[in-house]
Amino acid sequence: MKSKNRNSTLRLSALAAIGLILFVGVVWLSSSVKTARPSGPATNMPTTRVAATATSVWNALLEMTPFAYTTPFPDPGQSPLDGTYTKIDPSWPQWWGCRRCADYRLVGGIWKLQFDKGIMRIYYEVTGWRSIASFTVSGDRLHIFNDPYCPEVVGEYTWRLKDGSLKLEVSDDSCSFDLRGKNLGNQPWPSCLPPDKTIRANDPGQPGCEENPAVPTTVSPSNPQITVVVHGGDSRFFERPPDIFAHANSADRPSPVGIQVTYHSDSIPYGLHRVLWWDGDWIEASTTLSFTSMGIQFLGDPQIGWARVLFDGEEVWRGNTSAIWSRYGRHGGYVEVSGFSPGQHVIRAESLGFDYRPVTVASFGFSYQDGVKITLSPTPSPSTPAR
Repeated sequence: MKSKNRNSTLRLSALAAIGLILFVGVVWLSSSVKTARPSGPATNMPTTRVAATATSVWNALLEMTPFAYTTPFPDPGQSPLDGTYTKIDPSWPQWWGCRRCADYRLVGGIWKLQFDKGIMRIYYEVTGWRSIASFTVSGDRLHIFNDPYCPEVVGEYTWRLKDGSLKLEVSDDSCSFDLRGKNLGNQPWPSCLPPDKTIRANDPGQPGCEENPAVPTTVSPSNPQITVVVHGGDSRFFERPPDIFAHANSADRPSPVGIQVTYHSDSIPYGLHRVLWWDGDWIEASTTLSFTSMGIQFLGDPQIGWARVLFDGEEVWRGNTSAIWSRYGRHGGYVEVSGFSPGQHVIRAESLGFDYRPVTVASFGFSYQDGVKITLSPTPSPSTPAR
């Protein structure tokens, strides 16, 4: 009986001790919170504010380090090829969206490559694709490993620097079905620094090296009768769409009678659209019919770039086509010109090319009476164009 009472007493004592500890902890925590909290309007305690700053994909990549999948990290010493390099691939760019595009695939636009104390970084500016890996240099041999797209592969290259450009020749690299080797070795990589390592004033340097390249200035029509309005969205679904459409790829869908659509032979067919890129940088529509307004429909994925619109040979608008409007992954808008007198007229789109991004033109629109009218929330194209 005494033993049972003793055990009960011990249990009660233990519970009381635990309760006391919890009580003291709560009191201490409450006291701490009260101390840290400003006492009222008269307090002079400093307030910490966090300011949101924009971080580019490349700057974010610079903050990252590789993961040692199967090979230990190399010593973080500087190598003779350390530096930042860029190239402009003249292949067709990636102007469409996909959930799982092939990694390291050769596509047109600006590529950036950096070797820095044992870390290799590579970045495709058009879509934001990037990777990071480890590397070592021994003589004229470069070894790349710890790449997340092929963690078990060690790629071997020979390298040389000549006239400020890095040339890589693949010896053995099966990463991403040999695509990494084809990408790194398909053309020289000019350095972001000239051979004498001197940056000169007012020198734009190698494309892709600048973090924020100079944006082309906008223009206004010199003809005061001309009115230019930029409408966000897909003009096919406006409250009042154009009366007549002429598809950009007139080779697949002939233009309506009285309208002629022509384009550079190097522009890229994409269903009923045309992609302006590199030498194939223009498309235009001409007519003598009595329309009161004419327009160009830009429509594509987020990576579409800068373009300008000319009317009868005069530039009337320029801008970032992807920034006009976006919804559900579709970007672009309708640039409409009105106020011109009857007669023959030509409306033309050109890729500015300074950012080496593709520009997708979907169609030209023509209105007989009033121009288009847009709703507050235009409905986007229901799907990407057929290929």
